[in-house]
Amino acid sequence: GQGMTGSVTMDVANNIEMKVRTDKDSTGYRKISLIDELGGSLSYNMAAKRRPWSDLNLRARIKLTKKYTYSMNAVFATYAYELDEQGNPYVGTHTEWGKGRFGRFQGMSQNFSFTLTPEKLKKLFGGGDDSDSENSRNKDDDEGVDTSIETNIDDDMEAGKHGAKKKGGKAKTDDDGYMAFNMPWSLSVGYGITMREDTRREKFNESTMRYPYKFTQTLNFSGNVRISDGWNISFSSGYDFENKAMSMTTASLQRDLHCFNMSCSVVLAPYTSYNFTFRCNASTLTDALKYDKRSGYSNAVQWY
Repeated sequence: GQGMTGSVTMDVANNIEMKVRTDKDSTGYRKISLIDELGGSLSYNMAAKRRPWSDLNLRARIKLTKKYTYSMNAVFATYAYELDEQGNPYVGTHTEWGKGRFGRFQGMSQNFSFTLTPEKLKKLFGGGDDSDSENSRNKDDDEGVDTSIETNIDDDMEAGKHGAKKKGGKAKTDDDGYMAFNMPWSLSVGYGITMREDTRREKFNESTMRYPYKFTQTLNFSGNVRISDGWNISFSSGYDFENKAMSMTTASLQRDLHCFNMSCSVVLAPYTSYNFTFRCNASTLTDALKYDKRSGYSNAVQWY
């Protein structure tokens, strides 16, 4: 028969808000979210004969402003290290709690991200703010992601992905009759630091039964450019501090064709590949009406 699996889970999720003064609300105040998530998880597997307890995972996500987000994760191991007959450390069956300790701190990761848009640049340099663009959006549009909440998603960029669905389809013109130039863009930058155990045997301290910790850094950035309604260009890349080289770099082009969607993406580094997709937007037909073409090991793209 099949074994039963049970779990004991601790999960705390609180949203801590604060009020700040503003002239854009009739009450004179507006609420901003400071802590989006604060919680942890711990489970017990009743079917496991050895080490039924999982590690304790703690997480927190803090929204400093709409464009700034800070997240952190930490792991505390439940079971202590022991030494085998050859003197090599391994994860044993005795818990840290049984030894009078809270848990073995295995490491943590923290990330800080920031999103920049033309409206934010204007606001930073005193050229206006993004209140007009927010008020001009179609409030009745229920498609896409809900951007009325405090998130890192740029609302104008999200709405522009569905430009072909707009009624009329006429481009805006200036006083002279020329098409008004408008090319919204957004740039997101994320910087992360990870702290984890250095599990090399020579680094193990037998007196404390612990490994030392080492740090790694990551830098990621991504962006979007909407060249016109329905056309969207996106890219993502980063920097690998350990290898001192650029990490995986991708670029994609999407076109909203009202009932269909066309996208083409390429991986530029460190490997080269491409993927072309043409499919129906309707959820019931998206798997039936589609065309996919992608590179493989035998026909990988060669860049010269």
